[in-house]
Amino acid sequence: MSHSPPLLELEQVTVTRGPVRILDRVDITLPQGQHTAILGANGSGKTSLLKLLIRQFYPSVDGEHAGTVRILGRSDWHIDSLRRQLGIVSNELDQAFASGRSGRMTALQTVLSGFSGVRLARHLKYDGKRDVRRAGEALERMDAGHLAERTLETMSTGERRRTLIARALVHGPAALVLDEPTTGLDIAARATLLKQLGELAAGGTTLLLVTHHVEEILPAIRRVVLLKAGRVHGVGETEQMLTDDRLSDVFETPVAVGRHDQHWTLRVEREGATGRR
Repeated sequence: MSHSPPLLELEQVTVTRGPVRILDRVDITLPQGQHTAILGANGSGKTSLLKLLIRQFYPSVDGEHAGTVRILGRSDWHIDSLRRQLGIVSNELDQAFASGRSGRMTALQTVLSGFSGVRLARHLKYDGKRDVRRAGEALERMDAGHLAERTLETMSTGERRRTLIARALVHGPAALVLDEPTTGLDIAARATLLKQLGELAAGGTTLLLVTHHVEEILPAIRRVVLLKAGRVHGVGETEQMLTDDRLSDVFETPVAVGRHDQHWTLRVEREGATGRR
């Protein structure tokens, strides 16, 4: 029986910027087809790990060793080919589409831009009616079909976020990679988006969530990677990782982890203590 290669494999990977080790000899394997969260405080290395996955970062030479990064079993990806395998929604992407010429794109144009990875309407490349239909279907999956002719600059943050997730889904990626997906959303928009992400997970879309919010970890996510100071601090089943002791260590403040109606909660345990922001 054949097995799918892991979504991401890192072997002794270090990433440095100047004298700072952002990631320090990281070993990690993220299975394909398994919903996973990467959790850690700001500055823990989460974004750097994400950038390794999307080829914005490469391993730094550490001594005589440069480390190995394999994505879906390969280390020699061309960025255009990799883009068709992964659907990425990040805060950086959201900001890029929020205003300027990109902000004048309609939701339909934005989703069509996912086929070639462009960010301007005049650079769109897609396969006629077939891809227009696929773009419309992706918007409908995110309950955003009614936004098709609206421009991004006229949308709320939640509407734009749903449109960008539709863009990430349009080419049927192996995984949907989400970087802090509820940032900037109000309570109602946040609840709506998390519900929709849960539906995507139930429908077979593999989720890789990068976050420092325990509340974003959906019931479908059964595996958690804990990062602290550029190192893997724990990898395992969600219930084993999301404990008071582990997260107090990761966030460097006493916290209490709770669960209500299958959703995780986190509170500072000692009055006056503050977590890293």
